[in-house]
Amino acid sequence: MNRQTVTRRDQMALINSVLQHVESGTALTVPDSFYNGGDWEKYLNKFLEFLQTGTPKFSIYVKGNGKLPFHAFSSLPGKLFCPGAGPCLEWCYSFRAWRYPAAFFRQLQNQILLTTPTGRKHLSDAFDKIPDNLDFRLYVDGDFSSLEIMDFWFGLIKSRPTIRAYGYSKSWNLFVEYAKHKTFPENYQLNASSGSRFEKNNSLRKQIEKLSCYRGEFIAIPTTSKMPNIVTKRDKFTVWAKELRNRAKLLGIGRAFVCPGKCGNCLPSGGHACGSKKFKNVPVIIGIH
Repeated sequence: MNRQTVTRRDQMALINSVLQHVESGTALTVPDSFYNGGDWEKYLNKFLEFLQTGTPKFSIYVKGNGKLPFHAFSSLPGKLFCPGAGPCLEWCYSFRAWRYPAAFFRQLQNQILLTTPTGRKHLSDAFDKIPDNLDFRLYVDGDFSSLEIMDFWFGLIKSRPTIRAYGYSKSWNLFVEYAKHKTFPENYQLNASSGSRFEKNNSLRKQIEKLSCYRGEFIAIPTTSKMPNIVTKRDKFTVWAKELRNRAKLLGIGRAFVCPGKCGNCLPSGGHACGSKKFKNVPVIIGIH
């Protein structure tokens, strides 16, 4: 069988059609390339069953891998769903996951679940089943898109005080606005992510730095080469990390922690810098190339 390739344009067309279908009941239009007799058609049918029944067909929260061994939540990336996104859209890694049908439809499913009371009930019920005393990353892909959604998540996190939640966000304005009326969960750490359209807004930056949930910045810095594996190529990683620190200094960044690429145990004492209150106000830097 000659299978058509599902393109980014096809995926965006499907997303737009699904959103209109959910919001106003318009007929759903699916690009022909999804009906290719392979995995795209297989997972499309699972997703269509979700739209029909309202019951999630893809795992809502996923326990990660060696790079990210935490329970985590993802929704759709892009300006519509990450309203704080700026220059990061040029190198956003989240779109790479769209190569995989299951990842694409999981993000789309979770985005739809966020939009309705019934969907949020599914999110809440699944969150209650996450074991105690675990790390949880909110938004591997996607971001807070409204105060309503932010309030929903922080209510869930407050209800599970033994969960160690953290995340990265470019929606700085929403955090500052939320703080005017609500308090943040004590068990949530915010990493203010670079690439935000607000990162040159010094007034907003000063406000977010004062928030109780603020851990520090997570800054992506252009590099000339890919990060070496810290386990198998430690010597090369050390050289690469030194170059990254030097590049950070040229940008006015002083003492910083170089992300080694694996979140589970990046600190010698155990734990991870992005979720540690001990690393408050310490920038975490990572290379992009």
